[in-house]
This record gives sequence, C-alpha cells and structure tokens, in this order.
Amino acid sequence: MAGFKKEIINSAFDSGIINVIIAHLTKCSKQMKADCGATDNLLQNNEDAITNRLIAMYLNAKPGVFRYEPQSPEHYDGETDRYIGRTDIKVISGDYFRDGKAYHIVECKRIDGTFTLNKKYITEGVERFFSPDPQPQYSSYYLQNIMFGYVVQDIDIPENTDRIDKLQDSLLKGATASPFMLKQNENSQYYVYACGYDASDIGKIELSHLFFDFADVINGK
Repeated sequence: MAGFKKEIINSAFDSGIINVIIAHLTKCSKQMKADCGATDNLLQNNEDAITNRLIAMYLNAKPGVFRYEPQSPEHYDGETDRYIGRTDIKVISGDYFRDGKAYHIVECKRIDGTFTLNKKYITEGVERFFSPDPQPQYSSYYLQNIMFGYVVQDIDIPENTDRIDKLQDSLLKGATASPFMLKQNENSQYYVYACGYDASDIGKIELSHLFFDFADVINGK
C-alpha cells in the first residue's frame, strides 16, 4: 500500500479505533433487536434491508465521532469510468476530510449455517479486500476493517465460525489467512473474532469478524 504513513497506522492501532466501531455496531445491533421484539417490526431476511435500518435508525441516530455511510462506491477506474466496488458501510471521521482515503469499511453478509452463505461470506465478502480485478474492490487505509455477519437462523455461532475458518484455507483467493482468534463475546448474542491476512500485493491487514444473532427477529426465515 504505497503512500501509507507509518505514524497514521500506528495511531489508528494504538487508539483502538476498530474496537470503538465494533462497540458501536454491537450496541446499536442490540438496541435494534430489542426494538424489533418490542414492536413486532421484524427484520426482512435481506442483507440490504438489515443494513439500511441499522444505519438510518441506530448507527447515525446521534452525533458521534464517526459517520456511517451506506452503499458507497469504491475505487474509481479511469479507463472504464466506473467504480470497481461498492461498500456496504463506509465509516468516516474527521480524518476523511483531510484525506479522502482515510476510512474504515464494514462488509455485511447474512449467515444461516449453510455452505452456500458461508462460501459467499468468503468469496463475495472477505475476498473483496484482496482479490485483484485489477485491484481489490475495497481499500484498507488503516490496515483494519470489519466483516459483519448477520446471523439469520438459530445456529451455533462458534461452530459455524469454525467452518468458515476452515473454508478460508480452500476458498480464499488473493491472501493467506491466519486462524480465527476470539476477541470477545456476550453470551451467545454476538462473537467477535480477529483474523490476519497476508496478501502479496498489499501486505498484511486484519479483519475483525463480528457475528450477531438476529435470528429471533427475522421475518420469513
């Protein structure tokens, strides 16, 4: 990642920015789940619908350090006049207005315990940070980003995470992955794992994997 300033990367790491973002994601997810149950206004079994409600009603409900932007185009290609990728959630702070590359990305995917969605979590989620076409779809300015798994079926989350971990070894293109390491969990409501990735073209980055159990408030599972 040419042009990175070491002091910026160290500052982001030392301040625990990624943990602050994860804390806000989990807090807002818990509130959204509670409100769904209290009002019977259940979530659609649809990635974009869940993300849109989470952003509009919770993540940006009050002024804060970060702003959460939905469906942001990523990586303009001057040869084709198109954007290569489109992020689910772009997390921006004051740094973004000094350097338009300074932001974090949250990539969202549904998880139901099946091979199909576990595979998509990797090939249509994780890989977007690495696979060149001709470059990764998503940038990693701070070398840290987030995968957010919306668990939409009643499953054993750690057991399914182990399946995803093993699938990375055989399916992941563009990088090699270290084993998932559990960072935190709250009973069985959510789990956060860390995973390091080594890509030949961009070097080492870390993805935090947040799996949150929304199964009880999904309509039409």
